[in-house]
Amino acid sequence: MVGLGAAGLRSAMLLEQAGVTVSLFEARKRLGGRIHTVKKGKAVYDAGGEWLDADHYRCLSLLDELDLEVDRKTGWPGKVRFNGKECWENTLWNEALEDELRVEATAREMCRDLDPLPWKNSHHREWEARTLADFLRENTSSKAGLFWVWARYRSDEGDDPERISLLGWLCGYLHYINRDSDAMSQYRLPHGMGAMIDGMAARINAKPHIGTVLKRIHQDSESVRLQFDTHEVEVDRVIVTIPPPALEQVVFEPALSGAKRCSIEACRMSQAIKIVWEFDHAWWRDQEWNGSLLCDGPIQQVWEATRGGTPVLAAYVCGDDARRWISELDPVEASVKALIQMYPIAEKHFVRGWVHNWLADPFSQGAFSHLAPGYVLDFMQFIAPPEGRVHFAGEHTSIRTGFIEGALESAERVVQEILDA
Repeated sequence: MVGLGAAGLRSAMLLEQAGVTVSLFEARKRLGGRIHTVKKGKAVYDAGGEWLDADHYRCLSLLDELDLEVDRKTGWPGKVRFNGKECWENTLWNEALEDELRVEATAREMCRDLDPLPWKNSHHREWEARTLADFLRENTSSKAGLFWVWARYRSDEGDDPERISLLGWLCGYLHYINRDSDAMSQYRLPHGMGAMIDGMAARINAKPHIGTVLKRIHQDSESVRLQFDTHEVEVDRVIVTIPPPALEQVVFEPALSGAKRCSIEACRMSQAIKIVWEFDHAWWRDQEWNGSLLCDGPIQQVWEATRGGTPVLAAYVCGDDARRWISELDPVEASVKALIQMYPIAEKHFVRGWVHNWLADPFSQGAFSHLAPGYVLDFMQFIAPPEGRVHFAGEHTSIRTGFIEGALESAERVVQEILDA
C-alpha cells in the first residue's frame, strides 16, 4: 500500500479483514494525506478535508464502525456579502434566489438522460467542450445571482468555474438531484478529521513506514518491486493511492499503457488553500452569527473551523485568488486585514494565523481532483483500472471526485480487484 490517506488506510483495513497481509508506505511524515488536523498551541482545526455530506454513507458508516460521533452543522443561516451589501442566506436577494432556482432547474433537466458513469455520455460531447462558467453565465440574469451561484459551485469544485467541465459538473450534480436541500456539508468530527485517520490506523495490524518516497515500480508476471528513496521492497501486488501530479514522478517498468499515462497527465488538481485566523474571543458569536460567510471579496468563503481550544475562523479560497494570496509577502496579515475591513471588531481579538497551501505540497500539488474540460470523455475511464499487478485508488479514481466519500469508494473497488485476482 503506497499512500496512507483515507483511500490507503481504508484499503488496508478491508484487506486485513479479508485475511490479506499488507505493507504500508507513506511519503509524508504523518498519516492522512490531505486530511490533516492541526494543533497549534491551544488552536485545533482541519487544514484539509473537513466536511461530510449527509448522504456520504460510506464515511458515516466508517465513523460508526470506529465509534466516532459527528457534530452536525448548526447556526444556519450564514451571511452573504455582495457589492457592499450584506444579507443572510435565508433572506437572499430575490434576483439571486431566482437565478439559483433557474440554474438548478436547467441542470436537472440536462441530467435526465445522463449515465452515472461520466465517460459513457459521449452523446453529450458538446457539453464536454464547455465550462461550468459558460453555463452559469447563460442561466443567470443578475449580477447578484451570478455571484451567488459562482461562489457556491466554485467552493464545491475547489477551483474557478472556467476550469470545470460542464459535462463533468453535471455528472456530479446527478448525486445531488434527489438529496435533501440541507444535505451538503452537514457533519464533521468534534476534534477534527484526524480522529478518523487515527481510528483507521489503530484497526490495522501492519505498521506503517513513514517518510518513504516512492521512486520506481518494476513488475513482472510474479511480483512487484518497489524502489523507495531509502530501500526496496518486493510484494505480490501494490495499491498506489498518491495523487496524479506525484504519480507522474514515479518511474514504471514496464511503462504504463498510453491510455493510463495520458489519464494521469490530464487529471487536474484544484487550486484551494485555507487561511486560518486564531482569536482570543469568538466575536462573531456575540452577533448571533455562526461565522459562515460567502463574499465577493478575495477571501471568498469563511466559516468557524474551531475543533477544540481557542476559536478560529478559516478562509477557504479557490482558483486564481488562491494563487494571488500565496504570492503575498504575508498572506495571513493581508487576509485578516480584508476580514477587518468588513468586521472591524476582528482586529481587537486577532491573535495569529496560518496558511495551508496545498498547491505547494509536493505529494499532492493541489487540494483534490476536478473534472476539467476534455477529461471526462477522453481520459477519465482509464484512471482507475489496474495495470498488471499495480492497482490504483484515491478520490481521483472514483466517480465522486474531490470527496472523502470518493476515496472510500475507490478503496472498496480496489480491494475487490485484489480479492478477485
